[in-house]
Order: sequence, then structure tokens, then C-alpha cells
Amino acid sequence: MTRTWRRLTDRLNGKHEAEVLYEELPDHLAVPVRHWALQVVQNYRLVGLVCLRLRLPSRILSSRSPEEALANHEDRSNPMIFIEIVDALLAGLADANPYTSGRYGLSPNDLRVELDVILTEGGSAYTVNPDRDGLCRRVDETLRQALTAAVQAADKQTKDASTHLREAFSAAYGISPNPSAAYSHSVKAVEAIANPVFLPKSPEPTLGAVRSTLDQGRAKYEMVVQDRTGDPAGINAVVELLNLLWHGQRDRHAGGPTSRPVTQEAAETAVHTAALLVHWIATGVIRKK
Repeated sequence: MTRTWRRLTDRLNGKHEAEVLYEELPDHLAVPVRHWALQVVQNYRLVGLVCLRLRLPSRILSSRSPEEALANHEDRSNPMIFIEIVDALLAGLADANPYTSGRYGLSPNDLRVELDVILTEGGSAYTVNPDRDGLCRRVDETLRQALTAAVQAADKQTKDASTHLREAFSAAYGISPNPSAAYSHSVKAVEAIANPVFLPKSPEPTLGAVRSTLDQGRAKYEMVVQDRTGDPAGINAVVELLNLLWHGQRDRHAGGPTSRPVTQEAAETAVHTAALLVHWIATGVIRKK
């Protein structure tokens, strides 16, 4: 979508605030999303896989029409169940051949695009994730583009960094967030791209060692951007970002006086800090003098 649609009364009243996003599956999204799910399972044989993965009741597979039973499944004890079903269907579609269509001519990509439009137009808090194999929480488009740019830059250097960055994003913004895993993968993403550059001969390179190397060798490095004098800027900002990412992982070691669980806010901050560092290192923004 190239622009955000706003209802007539909001436009007339000059209302510009962002719409509150809907959690779970609100009434106005229920029919379009369930219809989408029915299209998926009618095109691709995914009912059994989804039922097994989500441990759904056997009555779905034993019904006259397992496809319709799955598309209409509800669980009052778990209001997120259908969001989980959609997430599982996307994972199943990721294994389908992207160049072939289903039984009724709909390709996996057709179905992903259709779902993205439904969720966006309906104001869902969820969207199809960057890997197109599940759902994630909706994030600001600028942040998503920054992550995509970092992943693409990292891919040209090492697949490890881009893989960890994707894992970090999924853990932070997935339908079941895991802040600790998000933070851990963020650190590993930076290590994967930074260690070969700054610690090529170290037998046990870590982010902490990279941080120390750059901290102690500030005079040896510069950035491609200029400072207020017109000279290449120093790497103080890089060192501070590394300090932030390194010291912020308070669950790295247990039992210490400052050990504590990683919060969701800290995890999200770590992901975007890592994306910036990965992009800078992968594209040569930080260089030796």
C-alpha cells in the first residue's frame, strides 16, 4: 500500500493519529481471515500438518470437511488460537513450491499477498513476517526497511549475520515473543559480521572483545561520515552502541547482583541497535585510517 487510508469522519475532523491496532481476531477481521484460511487449505494439503503442530482436537480431522472445520475452529480458552492457525498455515506455505499454484490456481505468494492486504486494511496488530513463513507484530515501516537493508548488506558478507538478525526480529516481534532469544540473536548477528573484520586472528572472538578492540583503538579507525570540522568522524558512536548492546544483555550470566530477565522493550532496542551496527560494518561505514 502506498498510503494509509483514513475514514471520512476522521479526514473531516482533521484526525491524524495512528489507528489503534487490533489484537487477536476481532469481529470485522474474522470472516475475511477465515475465508483466507479456507482458500489455503483447499489449495494445499495443510490441515493435518497444522492440526499436528498446534495439537488441535481430533474432531477437526475426523469431521466431514476438515478444511471447513479448521477454518471455523474456535477455542474460548485461547483467543489467539486462530492467529496461531494463520501463522502455522504460512509456515506450511513456505514449504510449497513457490513457482506452482495450488489445486485452484492460487500460488503461495498470491495467498501471502492477499493475507497482508486483509491484515493491513483491517488494522490487525499482525502482518506477514519478512521471511514470509509466519506472522509477526506490525512495526513501523521505516524500522522494517532498516532491518531489510541490514539483512541484505549482511548477506553479501556472511549468511550467519543475516540469519541471526532474522531470528532476532522473529523472536522480538513474533506472535509469541521471546525477549531473551531476541537479544541473544542480536548480539550474535553483530558478532558474526564484526569478528572477521576486527578480530580476524582471535581464536575466541566475542562482541565484548570487539568492543574492547575498538574502544582501545579509537585512533586507528574512522567513519565515512564527516564531523563538524569536515574531517572523517571518529568511532565514538560505534563504541557507545557496542557498549549499549553488550552491557544491556543482563541475562547473559545468572546469579550476579545485576542479573535480570530481558524485557520486551530491551529486546526490541537490541534488534534495531544490531541492525544498525550490522549495516554499518557490512557496508564499510567504519574503516581503518
